[in-house]
Amino acid sequence: MSVTNLSDSGYHYSHTLGIDLYDGRGFRDPVDVALGPDGTVYVLQRGTPFHQNTLIKKCTIDEEFLEEFGAYGTGPGQWVWPACLIMDAEQRLYVSDEWNNRISIFDSQGYLLDEWGRAGCDAGQLFRPCGIALDHEMNLLVVDAGNHRVQRFTASGEFISGWGGPGSEEGRFNMPWGVAVGPEGEIYVSDWRNDRVQKFTSQGEFLLQWGTSGSDDGQFNRPAGLAVDADGGVYVVDWHNNRVQIFDPAGNFRTKLLGNATVSTWGEEQLANFPEMVEERRVAKDLNLEKLFSNPRGIKVDDQGRVFVVDCARGRIQIYRKEL
Repeated sequence: MSVTNLSDSGYHYSHTLGIDLYDGRGFRDPVDVALGPDGTVYVLQRGTPFHQNTLIKKCTIDEEFLEEFGAYGTGPGQWVWPACLIMDAEQRLYVSDEWNNRISIFDSQGYLLDEWGRAGCDAGQLFRPCGIALDHEMNLLVVDAGNHRVQRFTASGEFISGWGGPGSEEGRFNMPWGVAVGPEGEIYVSDWRNDRVQKFTSQGEFLLQWGTSGSDDGQFNRPAGLAVDADGGVYVVDWHNNRVQIFDPAGNFRTKLLGNATVSTWGEEQLANFPEMVEERRVAKDLNLEKLFSNPRGIKVDDQGRVFVVDCARGRIQIYRKEL
């Protein structure tokens, strides 16, 4: 069931962006989102060898479609398994690619600026890079998932430091996924197969952890994307539990979001063009399930307290607003 009393949860559902389509302004298999200035939204799609819609879709929060760019492949500026997307203060976009074991950097129009990364397990090498985030010095934190560690690089790809290793002990990981940086520079990592979140100092020293396997509040079933707001609230996409859980900086559970989607503007226009779809929805037994998250994956929070949840299996972004 969805959150029914949003005033109690502290989050109001705003609207849904997107529609589950391969072509044009639709999203298919979106995995992450980056937020630009003036309400610009960049949506990263994963794609497959059969449906090579491995693209970034650029639109606005008000549902104006602007353009798309990107391509499936192993050549310069192409991706096979793109995982995460962020934007820096200079409006450069960073994309991690698990298959090509590299980081690609683009300008806001989709022109390739730089690309770096080499497959391997030595310091500075990558094996299935996933979550990425910028620290307070504008260095890039990369979740090196296949090597069960986090590495720090300059924006140009020069290795600085790293920590972790395989295991379930404090400071170790089992296929980590997401990373986010808090207001004081603290670093949070979603430890995917260990079903927990770990918190570190800005230098990678272990501070605390929380979470166990399960579906109760505060438990996880494969935590994925992470975000931290200006107040230090920690947002964890609980992938296989189809929800977002929100914690304080000490790991205390605050609330959760399960999905409240309405039909987007693009969806309404699609329905207007296909009356048979309207009839199918009219006779459907229960449309309430359509509101809920289905395998959510990525999340971002902007400086206005808006929360963008990448609702992967339903091809959309659900947007909430935090009560400030």
